[in-house]
Amino acid sequence: MLYVDIKKQFVNNGYEGLRLDTTFTVKNGITVLFGPSGSGKTTILRAVAGIVTPDQGLIKLGEHVYFDAAKNINVPVQKRKVGIVFQDYSLFPHLTAMENVLYGVLLGTYKAKRERARELLSLLSVEYTEHRYPRELSGGEQQRIALARALAADPAILLLDEPLSAVDGGTRSLLLEKIITVQKNSEIPFIYVTHNQAEAVYLGSNLLLLHKGRIVQEGKPVDVFNAPETLSAARVVGTDNILSGLIVEHKKSEGITTVNLNGCSLEAPHNPLPVGTRVTVGIRSEDIIVSCERPGRTSARNVLEVNIKRILVGEDIAELIVSCGVDFKVSVTLGTIKALNLKQSDNVFLLIKARACHFLS
Repeated sequence: MLYVDIKKQFVNNGYEGLRLDTTFTVKNGITVLFGPSGSGKTTILRAVAGIVTPDQGLIKLGEHVYFDAAKNINVPVQKRKVGIVFQDYSLFPHLTAMENVLYGVLLGTYKAKRERARELLSLLSVEYTEHRYPRELSGGEQQRIALARALAADPAILLLDEPLSAVDGGTRSLLLEKIITVQKNSEIPFIYVTHNQAEAVYLGSNLLLLHKGRIVQEGKPVDVFNAPETLSAARVVGTDNILSGLIVEHKKSEGITTVNLNGCSLEAPHNPLPVGTRVTVGIRSEDIIVSCERPGRTSARNVLEVNIKRILVGEDIAELIVSCGVDFKVSVTLGTIKALNLKQSDNVFLLIKARACHFLS
């Protein structure tokens, strides 16, 4: 298990930059670091690897202490048994694929090293690249060679810094499966940095949500994305509707709490806070359904009549700004705009399930 408890203050041209202050543990499986650019994801990886030195704290993997500021311990990069796959792969351009992987194999006879390299190339289905140079490889092939080289040294943990950002969608799907397979075969923890929610959900057994150098939420990726618990977490995962209101009623037997949002009544999952408490509710724009007519029987607890204030059309999606005393953002496809013949100033109905409404602390 990896344990990290570190602080680091960056200063740029005399001005304070990122302030990293984070504590977490990583067990077996794939732990995803997720957050916007500048939130500290790559800095954490570099601190674990030994490339960045924290100002304070402790980093240890099992019983092996990599960094302890209090005891003046800072194990060099080459002695940490940490594998790293960077975003740009960092392959040696003058070495073949086989030679790049061989570079990572530290122990054994030359014959044993080549057998280990071939085993890894085969595991990642790129054994045919053995004699090719990086310039002769696709982005996906380069990524797999970099992964094989990182695993060749038998690391105790593997760090991956947005390794799929430069590959196309079809290749990305294949490589995601390969990463899962490699992790299961290696039985070591992986830390995977990404800003892609689909990647995070597909890969992650656990997710650490970062905002301005701090972990603001932790859990299974789908749970974190679907139910952010704080305002900062909601903003990081893209919850578009962050609304303030008052609790006006509890229907405990139905598991419902009613919130008044400036005259607009909204039913959400039960919250034990007293009636009259001011709360903040988050709703993702894509979790709202639009109907031109008031629906009959529906599972949605909230059916709100609203007026379309604006329609913002993008390349492949559109956003409606609607109001019922409070403004909502609603994400729809361009086909929906056309099929429903939606226009500014139209009155429409929003269907929102209670479970799509999340109380934010």
